[in-house]
Amino acid sequence: MVKALLLSLLLPTLFLGAVPSITQPVTDLTETLRAREMATVAQALVKLREEKRVQMAVLLVDTTDGQPIEDYAEEVFRVWKGGEAGRDNGVLLIIAKGDRRSRLEVGYGLEPYLTDGQSQALLHAQGPLLREGRFEAALLAIIAGVSEQAPESLGLLHPPRSHWPFFAVSGFFFILVMFAFTAAGLLMQCWLSARRGAVIPVVAAMLGLIPPAVLVSVAWDSQMTLLDVLLAYVAMLAAFLGGWFVARRRSGLLGGVLLTGLLLGTLACVVWPLSPTAGLVGLLAWALLLSLATSLAIGLVVAMVKGISTGGSGDSSSSSWATSSSSSSTDWGSSDSSSSYDSSSSYSSSDSSSSSSDWSGGGGSSGGGGGSDSW
Repeated sequence: MVKALLLSLLLPTLFLGAVPSITQPVTDLTETLRAREMATVAQALVKLREEKRVQMAVLLVDTTDGQPIEDYAEEVFRVWKGGEAGRDNGVLLIIAKGDRRSRLEVGYGLEPYLTDGQSQALLHAQGPLLREGRFEAALLAIIAGVSEQAPESLGLLHPPRSHWPFFAVSGFFFILVMFAFTAAGLLMQCWLSARRGAVIPVVAAMLGLIPPAVLVSVAWDSQMTLLDVLLAYVAMLAAFLGGWFVARRRSGLLGGVLLTGLLLGTLACVVWPLSPTAGLVGLLAWALLLSLATSLAIGLVVAMVKGISTGGSGDSSSSSWATSSSSSSTDWGSSDSSSSYDSSSSYSSSDSSSSSSDWSGGGGSSGGGGGSDSW
């Protein structure tokens, strides 16, 4: 019994000990890269960190011993903690040479910019170089691709000090919707008052500026960016302004249906999320979709009730409306030039910086995002 207990306590320690330790930009356990090549790749990683604030590490191993490379990369990233705490701006590239597998493990903060599909496409584009054994060129091309996808300045808000759980993000979104609903109603009242001769531009300006300022200050220490907060608020404000305009200037019944659909759709989005990992923009898209469906359902019920109340006379004066939606898709592809990266004109091994001597992570974490490929 005592032996079993001791074994259960030692197993996690032994397991963690098998995970490679990342303390420098490039860790080559296969001795594939020459010293000059390692220095060149390390300089590219240092430059990426200095210019884009992205801490990326490269790990070359022979095999993951039958473990899926996705699980292996997640374990290495968890021990490494690449990137800054709260920003989660770390990226881990693993090349399993003997398995002929590669993996880009992306920190949570970079997932909106380097999606799973983009990561896989970036790795797949370098398959020919890896098959030819040109590892230095392949690594430099992948680093260049990560740099191209990374934003110029990670996070427009103050560097987050905590990572909000999903229920906090969804609760914040619901408060944002309530702010937008109230501000839209008051702005519509200001507009109607102005048409009757009252001049209230200061009140309208305050209604337009104070709510987003409050929301940004509340989300200051979260993973949500300024762009996400403003996009969600402006979109919901525009939707509610449309509903209030229809209610006050066109049809009270139709406007009531639109406003009720927006409120119920938002509530359903919070209670019934599309994904528990969805961010603010994801919640916005899901809320608008549910609001559209809810508005149509309420409109149908109202039309049926009105039809029954009129004895089913089929009055031709009843109004109907239809909503059409358009969708756009964006294709992301890697250019052929990425596989022909010229290392001779980029970084010199004599320019090695002391900033690459210790590449230990700063407390970042990965949300499990990234891409894998075989060659």
